[in-house]
Formats: sequence, structure tokens, C-alpha cells
Amino acid sequence: MNPRANARRLRHEQTKEEKELWHALRAGRFAGFKFRRQHRVGKYYLDFYCPAAKLSVELDGFQHGLPEQRQRDEEREEFLAAEGIEELRFWNHQWQKNREGVLLEIWNSLHRLTGCMAVMRKVQNHRYIPPQVEQLKGSFRQSTS
Repeated sequence: MNPRANARRLRHEQTKEEKELWHALRAGRFAGFKFRRQHRVGKYYLDFYCPAAKLSVELDGFQHGLPEQRQRDEEREEFLAAEGIEELRFWNHQWQKNREGVLLEIWNSLHRLTGCMAVMRKVQNHRYIPPQVEQLKGSFRQSTS
């Protein structure tokens, strides 16, 4: 199957959790950062990828806990690291039980990978504000005064 058709198939076969996370990340809704779904890097398809931060976000089901899959995930993580891409992995049940925590961890990674200035410029026109942004804004103003 050609890579584009495979990516399209993967987008149509998303889990409920992936659909919900995509709704939070899509169309620049997440602090203005653009994410791609099922983005191909080498032989791997990344569930969600932010090119500006070189951040991959994965939601994993139970199969990723199996020894043979864990080995493949480690190889994939090494490959992505060599490409300069950081990977965040969450279990589906983490998303189900603690969405705010998952989104906050993604936010913190975006902040760390792009720097405070980049994130603060994007904060103005976004639809999702993590709970700690008000504190972040205050400390940002103080540090630049």
C-alpha cells in the first residue's frame, strides 16, 4: 500500500481516544501549534506530530505493553531521536482518566522545546489554555520588565 493511502487509512481507523485528542490539537486549537495526524517519518507513522517543536504524541493501547511491541517501540524512539524528534507516549487509559494532565504534559513539552517566547506569542489566539498559563504569563511579564 502506498504511504499516503496507508496514512489515510490510519486516520480513518483512529481509536475513540485518538479522535478526542485530535479534536483538542487540530487546526491550531492547542496554543496555536499546528499538529499533523499520522505523519510519516521513515517507516513510522506518528499519531500526532508538531513540526514546529519536532514533537510526536502517541496514544497507545494494551498491545504496546507486550514485550515484542515494547522492543519495536524502543527502536522507533531511537530512530525518531536520531531525527531530532521527541516522542511523548500516553496510554489510552491515561487519556480517559486524566485528559487535563495529558494536555498539560503536551503543553509543557511544547514550551520546553520551543522556548517561552514562541509559546507566549501563540497564546494570544488559541482555544485551549492550560491551567498554569496565567502563572506563566505573570512570570513572563515580570522577567521581561
